[in-house]
Amino acid sequence: MAYTWDKMPSSRMGTNTTFTLTTNSQASAAFGAQTYQIRIGTSSGITQCFVKIGDGTPSATVTDGAMLGANVVDYFCVTPGQKVGVVSVAPAAGVVTVTEMQ
Repeated sequence: MAYTWDKMPSSRMGTNTTFTLTTNSQASAAFGAQTYQIRIGTSSGITQCFVKIGDGTPSATVTDGAMLGANVVDYFCVTPGQKVGVVSVAPAAGVVTVTEMQ
């Protein structure tokens, strides 16, 4: 019995926001009217970071949010108008990018 994997549907990349991490939460601008998915990528310069997606201005904390490690790319479902907050666990100069996928 042979198994096959369907191809991943592709998306257009939209607005990209780059954060240099700090131990204070930083939030993105509101996602566009056609944004239902975002791509979050982390650099090798971080140990861990946390992200929180929500309405208003979400404040990511080390106890509330999704943890991402170094050199990670992950996709998240969002609703147009939401924002993402990012925070570092420890002082570091790592970078997190958030790209709206359309």
